[in-house]
Amino acid sequence: MDAAAVEAVRRAVFAASMIPLLVGPHGGEVAGMTVQRTFATARSVEFDALLLAARPAPAPDALVARDEKAGVPGPVAIEPRVALMVDEVWRQSKAIGAWGAGAEVVEAGGYVGSAGVVVGEDATDVAAEVQGFTSGHRLWRRFEVEVA
Repeated sequence: MDAAAVEAVRRAVFAASMIPLLVGPHGGEVAGMTVQRTFATARSVEFDALLLAARPAPAPDALVARDEKAGVPGPVAIEPRVALMVDEVWRQSKAIGAWGAGAEVVEAGGYVGSAGVVVGEDATDVAAEVQGFTSGHRLWRRFEVEVA
């Protein structure tokens, strides 16, 4: 994870009058930044959007048996609670952004190309594009409804 990029995104989010929450594998600090939620305590309903800066490997305390959907096999080993969070946020029609190794999580889940899913190289550009999607609260067009 590029800590400088994450810090730049956090500053940009604060400047936009939003509150970023850093989610990490454990409490304390990650790359010198304070973790506000852990993979075990964060829930998708807390977030209006999700930004992924890394692809965390499964932690020793990750128990796939607790949630069947969290253990969906993929081409790369991803922390199951992160995979579950991304899946829930996607199903809730919320914006998702990813850069660097975080893009692997989005790609592995098959979310690339969905409405409101942004993958890029520059963290602040990705965050700015995701921020633009938050004004509508949800991306209702992600799941088009057909009336028969």
